[in-house]
Amino acid sequence: MPDSIAAYFNLTGINLPSAAPGAAPSLDTLAQLQRGHIQAIPFENLNPLAGLAVPLEIPALVEKFTTRRGGYCFEHNTLYRHALAALGFHATPLLARVRMTAPPDAVTPRTHMLLLVEIDGERFISDTGFGKMTPTAPLRLVDGVVQQTPHGRYRLASLGTAGGEWRLEAETDGDWLHLYVFDLRPAYPVDVEMSNWYVSTHPVSHFTRDLIAVRTVDEGRHVLHNTRYSFQPAGLPAVRRELASGSEIAGVLEDTFGLAAAGVPGLAAKLDGITRSQ
Repeated sequence: MPDSIAAYFNLTGINLPSAAPGAAPSLDTLAQLQRGHIQAIPFENLNPLAGLAVPLEIPALVEKFTTRRGGYCFEHNTLYRHALAALGFHATPLLARVRMTAPPDAVTPRTHMLLLVEIDGERFISDTGFGKMTPTAPLRLVDGVVQQTPHGRYRLASLGTAGGEWRLEAETDGDWLHLYVFDLRPAYPVDVEMSNWYVSTHPVSHFTRDLIAVRTVDEGRHVLHNTRYSFQPAGLPAVRRELASGSEIAGVLEDTFGLAAAGVPGLAAKLDGITRSQ
């Protein structure tokens, strides 16, 4: 087993006979890998917020994730795909246009990465990096079927466009929130590199302006957006708290999210700036 894969399984705590190299890919294994990954590695944007590069090379990702750091979609799904490929899964990277906060008629850039996984002739969406709305189970690529996950209900809608687009939606407070739109054209490494560079450097990218961190646990999700911390238990009202200083934010990143925030160059000044601007 390659060192990167061994480190990945050690990090995620996954020790399944069905996940051993040479075992046939299965939906059960995919589901356990996806949930294990999401719960082991936080979602966060500390590097782009602090003006640091976001490398996508596998050794760099393993080093980052095994030293109490997390990442965003391009980092999560790149390493996740690497692990899936080592286990014999056929996983294709796709790029999506995020719709969650966009006006209905706006055309947004392809700034999100997800995976299309094929198992025994069936196709599934498997995504480990969409922040607080990340599905914690694979979703069958079928039109209009509500699919239950450990952290909420989702559905996929075929849009009937010439490009064969699909939309992922999540149920929130009885309504269906549009998350992102994608088609099934494979994203090549150069496409991913370009999107990652845009998201991590462009001044209008919210990853360069706003602090975002998410930690998923069995009971729900911890979410931090700038100075606003919340914990969303499954099926219950969220518990919210406003953070008053950069040092308080750093403490929450360390203690609640398990992130080595103190080791990120330039982050402390950014956190102080966030508290002054809120």
